[in-house]
Amino acid sequence: MGLRDFFNSDARSKNKLDKLMRAVVNQYGQSADRYHAMQQLLDLGTVPAIIGLMRRFTMNASKSIEDEEEKGWVFRQVTGLPKDIALPAAKEFCLNNDNIAWVLRIVEELADEKQEWDILDALIEKHPPTYERDPATKQQLLTHLAEIDNPKVPEILARYVDDADEGVRFQVTEALLDIADPRSLEPLIRRLGNKDEESLRLRTKILTGLARLKWDVSGYKDIIVPNLGSEHVFDGTTIRER
Repeated sequence: MGLRDFFNSDARSKNKLDKLMRAVVNQYGQSADRYHAMQQLLDLGTVPAIIGLMRRFTMNASKSIEDEEEKGWVFRQVTGLPKDIALPAAKEFCLNNDNIAWVLRIVEELADEKQEWDILDALIEKHPPTYERDPATKQQLLTHLAEIDNPKVPEILARYVDDADEGVRFQVTEALLDIADPRSLEPLIRRLGNKDEESLRLRTKILTGLARLKWDVSGYKDIIVPNLGSEHVFDGTTIRER
């Protein structure tokens, strides 16, 4: 095979891959056509092909039942692949796509703790608690993190209490109160007293959550009292709901 033949073959392979990926994410295509394209990507079995297959998670088909069935099919097929194909594909996909919830489920299913945290740490680095035009990917990551039983999770989530997006701040506040790790008290109180926090629902969530946990917050009187509002009282030790 000459050099020209090699490059022509490489170009044809790329064109085929691109064509299959377009078919996979064709929202208005026939389900049978998408399955055909997905099976071909699965048969190719390369990391780029599996990334292309995972792109099915980024599209919602016009028929909701078919949509869920197809995504479930992709999930089952990918979790049946060797780890040395599926996990590198999952990592690259998550770092370069927006809809990562399904692929994080694949990671949870296949990876050991070290492999999973390798991917999660890369995502945390890419989505720090700073402004993002669309925080949806960050929120999917945080949802996944909140479900992991690991002592470092509350510390990671607490960083996002100061995120630029109110929805992210509220999400991690809920998660921290649900996990109820005492180390979360200080960042929650700090957010309650932040003069730039304009979200009434967030302040209320913090106060209600701390009241129901019955945590001793006597050391934070100077922050709590000015931020009690009308729905809570402070007895000097704990916050209580009216």
